[in-house]
Amino acid sequence: MIEDDEPEDPSWLWDHDWLELNKLLHAYKDGGDEAVKKAFRDLLEKDALQFARVACAYNPSRIPQQFKDAIEDAGYTFQELIELAKAHCCRRQKMARRLARQ
Repeated sequence: MIEDDEPEDPSWLWDHDWLELNKLLHAYKDGGDEAVKKAFRDLLEKDALQFARVACAYNPSRIPQQFKDAIEDAGYTFQELIELAKAHCCRRQKMARRLARQ
């Protein structure tokens, strides 16, 4: 991760995901690679879906190495995280439609 890394597809990100992304960038600026790796792993443990949204905002070929490391450390592949995020998004959309009908 470098200071000017910007997500290639920010449509994945919710408002609070930008806050987390800024925390990750600050971790990198303040502590370098080791600090941001820890921050990525902490995010994955705290909220795997938010981690997936933030990771999916990057093109797989340009995803920062620290994301890849955290994904692999947790036993996932990048594709599995994309599927997890898509499935969660679809469930939320279905629930919203049901509530709208009531």
